[in-house]
Amino acid sequence: MRNERERTGKGGFQTRPSIKTRNPKLETSSMNRKLIIIFSLLLFSWNLFAWDFPNENRVYDPNINTVLLYKDGFEMAMPVIALNSGEKLKLSFDDLDVSLKNYHFTIRHCTADWETTNDLLTTDYIDGMQDDQIDEFDYSYNTTVEYIHYTAFIPSRYLKPRISGNYLLIVYIEGPEAPLITRRFMVVEPTSVSVDARVVRSNEPLESYSKQQIDFTVSMPGFIWSNPSREIKITILQNERWDNAIRNPKPRFVRGSELDFTFDPLLIFNGGNEFRALDMKSLRYQTENIRLIEWDYEYHVYMLEDYSRARKNYTLYRDINGRKLIQNEDYATNSAIEADYAWVHFSIPSSSMIPGGKFYLMGALSDYRIAPPNEMVFDPQAKRYSCTLYLKQGFYDYQYLFVPDGSTVGDVSFFEGNHWETENQYTIFVYWHPLSGLYDQLVAVRDINSRD
Repeated sequence: MRNERERTGKGGFQTRPSIKTRNPKLETSSMNRKLIIIFSLLLFSWNLFAWDFPNENRVYDPNINTVLLYKDGFEMAMPVIALNSGEKLKLSFDDLDVSLKNYHFTIRHCTADWETTNDLLTTDYIDGMQDDQIDEFDYSYNTTVEYIHYTAFIPSRYLKPRISGNYLLIVYIEGPEAPLITRRFMVVEPTSVSVDARVVRSNEPLESYSKQQIDFTVSMPGFIWSNPSREIKITILQNERWDNAIRNPKPRFVRGSELDFTFDPLLIFNGGNEFRALDMKSLRYQTENIRLIEWDYEYHVYMLEDYSRARKNYTLYRDINGRKLIQNEDYATNSAIEADYAWVHFSIPSSSMIPGGKFYLMGALSDYRIAPPNEMVFDPQAKRYSCTLYLKQGFYDYQYLFVPDGSTVGDVSFFEGNHWETENQYTIFVYWHPLSGLYDQLVAVRDINSRD
């Protein structure tokens, strides 16, 4: 339901104050009012830099689940919008604590490397109010698990990004220094920059059967630079993963306004393998890869055991490259509030614990994070690795990452195999930071597929 009234406290409401004519007897001096506003803005800006939490996709409240942020109308798209274009991002999440809450959100500008941009005040990158309310919500309907589904749009009526670049969306109740949800998103400004890119087999003889190489050129007519290796930054993502992103490669050649990144042996990714699938759009029957659906005061979905594909030949089948799609096919008309929740049990058989690292579930179902909730834990009695996630009905892609001890980068080839033929989605981000500038401008975003 859309609620146009302002909420206060724990679910109470008050109407927004109307604009009234000024009363000279009650009016403070204009100078004092300006000083108060300036002081408040400076204090808010200072607090932004003091907030001590990473600029990453995280959920800090265990009652919050199924956080989605995407370009409105494109549910499986990355959260990227064009500056001043009318495009919007849609944020949604479920609160399993069904008491109505007064959620707010704000945004923080970040560098190309996802550090906080310290040279900007909030007024430099926020147009409007410094935060806004999340006042659109619906209660779950016909589900065994009750929840409240919250929705917000960015830009909103009162808050929008003023400049391009990387941003962190921060959702909170008490204050932005105590976030409940953080989500990365990007705002690209319309420019003359263009990216010509393709995915090819690695040129290295020993890697040509297992790895993919990104060849691309960046054309920047009208841009003036003195040191392109310093002023221009590049980030390349594979299937929206941040742990194995390639950051800040240097151009091999600079020809006028064109930067050439072709035939660079450093621009190589593991080809990996096609994603595994969890189809949980219905809880009434078992789909492929599901061994059992059980009701024990809550739904439990037991997946078939997953075996290593490291030594198997490549097999072509369609996937959605690690994404998820929330959907209930059991007579639902609005899956956002009619999709139920279930405990989903994943397992890998193993006679012993594999030394030297840990296994993690990877994909949108785990926010692409290498984190304890997504770790496959070894059980010596059952002789298997297992992990259980609480998921909303829908379709999910996933893979198993092996993360060596001391590393923050997951290796998909260890368990899933490695093939140059694998269909993968890549995203290239181009940032420009002139020597006299204060922030990293996002001037181009290019999506390419290994099958293009």
